[in-house]
Amino acid sequence: MRRRSRRPRSHWPRWLLLLFALGATALVLWPSQDFNPHKVAIDVPHADLRVLALLDSIASANPEVSLNLLRFGAMLQGDFVVPAGYYEIAPSDPWWRSLHRLRMGYETPRRLVVRAYQGRGSLVSHLASVMHPSPSEFDEALFQGDSCVPLLPNTYEVYASLKPHEFAERMGREFDAFWNANRMESATALKLTRYEATILASIVQAESKEPAEWSRIAGVYLSRLRKGMRLEADPTVVFAVLDRKLAPEPIRRVTGSMLRLEHPYNTYRSKGLPPGPLATVHPPVIDSVLSARPKGELFFCANPSKPGFHLFAKTYAEHLAYRKRYLSFIAK
Repeated sequence: MRRRSRRPRSHWPRWLLLLFALGATALVLWPSQDFNPHKVAIDVPHADLRVLALLDSIASANPEVSLNLLRFGAMLQGDFVVPAGYYEIAPSDPWWRSLHRLRMGYETPRRLVVRAYQGRGSLVSHLASVMHPSPSEFDEALFQGDSCVPLLPNTYEVYASLKPHEFAERMGREFDAFWNANRMESATALKLTRYEATILASIVQAESKEPAEWSRIAGVYLSRLRKGMRLEADPTVVFAVLDRKLAPEPIRRVTGSMLRLEHPYNTYRSKGLPPGPLATVHPPVIDSVLSARPKGELFFCANPSKPGFHLFAKTYAEHLAYRKRYLSFIAK
């Protein structure tokens, strides 16, 4: 019986296969930064920058950052254009994942803190420091003429490339979510729209920093509105003067010439509420306005015996007596 000849099988040594597998794994998992423990922030304001030039600018600005493998991968992928946005390269991220995010425009969210009592100018400047559009572009999107999109103080996550109109729409949705059925019912009971309640709250928060007084001050203004009286709220005069750039901040005393200023926000000249909020409004102030129960009080004046608080009056004669006490106090 004839024995078949067996052809020798060629195979890679196991140690060589293992070495190859370890090398491939290391290549895939190699971090985006070579031996740098810190995140690298990449801000791309315009979508006209190619990835190699971007990586070179990062390396020149941060000598301790080494992005050799990331750069090699970018060369293999054809030196693509990076979409506008804000990105962070973490030390632990594999190089191919960081490169994929830059190629596809997968931005890192940024933290936007909207504080209460922020006026128009400081607000749009703050937005432009977090996102790419300019303050004037945000101003145009948020402030339509004399009205505005109310921004509720909170901490938000936003993308740097967000367009101003997209941001305005997002803030509109936040405002809608805040105004639940209970708040809408309370505003209706006071014969206010939700926008009017927000405007009134912006005046109240400018008048007093004391939560115990917010509802009572709101009650005074509601009583004046119902009687057809002008609100004669000093914060609206301050807003008008600053809007016209007639005096530097801060304005500590409202003068007679300021009271006579023709401006849609000056409630010494115009009846009713001003066209929009004076600033971003702290949500608890809105809730205090909604819980207000007018008691017929029409005036209030700073209380010299209790700084930060006010004396309330139902008659003008009573108010003048309180005002005289206050003027005597500050004249000392």
